[in-house]
Amino acid sequence: MSQVLFLSDPSQADVSPILGMANELIARGEKVTFFSSDEFKAPIEQIGADFKAYSQELNVFQGQKVVDEEEKPKSGLISALLEPMKFIDDILVQIRGLKFDYAVLSPSYPYANIITQLLGIPKTEQVLHH
Repeated sequence: MSQVLFLSDPSQADVSPILGMANELIARGEKVTFFSSDEFKAPIEQIGADFKAYSQELNVFQGQKVVDEEEKPKSGLISALLEPMKFIDDILVQIRGLKFDYAVLSPSYPYANIITQLLGIPKTEQVLHH
């Protein structure tokens, strides 16, 4: 039984295709840890995967609240790109002590190379067909 890390942008277009792959791997006896946002927690746990949530402020598709009327909010994606180590550290803290054999990720997932290199595991990108 392999331990598989799934990393996905928290969007329906990215989660749905790799959720199917995660389901198939679990059916074959693999252990899956799946990172996404809280909105995908139920479907991820329904297939038997271990759900891990990105920190709310690190959800790459969620805008930040405006503090000042004249200050424009940074999108979650821009914030994540400007502070990559905060985003990466959040994931590494949550998986501390876990060993993965490989990672599966959506094609648009940022930091895939950095995270898989830090963990010393191979990665595979799920090709999305529209």
